[in-house]
Amino acid sequence: MTIYLLIAILLAVIYIGVELFSKPLFAIYAKAFASMGFIVLGLVSFNTSSFEPMIYVIIGLLFGMIGDVVLALRPLRPKEEDETIILGGIFTFSMGHIFYLIFLLSLSQLHFISIIISIVMTIVVVIGSYMMKFEMGKTRIPSYIYSALIFLMIGQAIVFTMNQGANQGTLLLLVGAILFGISDLILAPIYYKRMHTKLMVSSNLITYYLAQILIAYSLFFL
Repeated sequence: MTIYLLIAILLAVIYIGVELFSKPLFAIYAKAFASMGFIVLGLVSFNTSSFEPMIYVIIGLLFGMIGDVVLALRPLRPKEEDETIILGGIFTFSMGHIFYLIFLLSLSQLHFISIIISIVMTIVVVIGSYMMKFEMGKTRIPSYIYSALIFLMIGQAIVFTMNQGANQGTLLLLVGAILFGISDLILAPIYYKRMHTKLMVSSNLITYYLAQILIAYSLFFL
């Protein structure tokens, strides 16, 4: 199992290097391999005795890979298509979070704590986007809906950990969910404020791939 984990990490590191220092066309191929890395890790971590709940995580990982490829098209397409591509990314990643949420809800009931976290964090995101003067265009409302969804998933991961107790599987899943939220918070100013520095991009990619890898790896222990 360790070898698959190391391969997934290595592919992610290679992609981040290519993204920062190479051409977009090379980056899209490296990104596809990096995404395949966390999917393969999820498949080999799969516990067949818990097939039905865990298949939702695999589907969520697959939507993550699709979202990765969709967003990787941005540098290769005309600027006029930016919003359409971002909307495609929002949709695919939203589907991924829906399946992560279904997985969590199959193991623990929806809790008011999750709803409160989702509402509070979405309000913070909305206020922050106006304070920072994000140029969101037609992606504004879908982005807010996406924010509510991801923080609902994070909240439910917290509830799941509370209910099941802190162990290797629940903590990996929880940390992965939180890192996913952090990666999206970093991504927002990159997309909507043009803060496209190497520090911001690398921070976004590191937190994102760590998130997906930890979520995939958690299946081995759950």
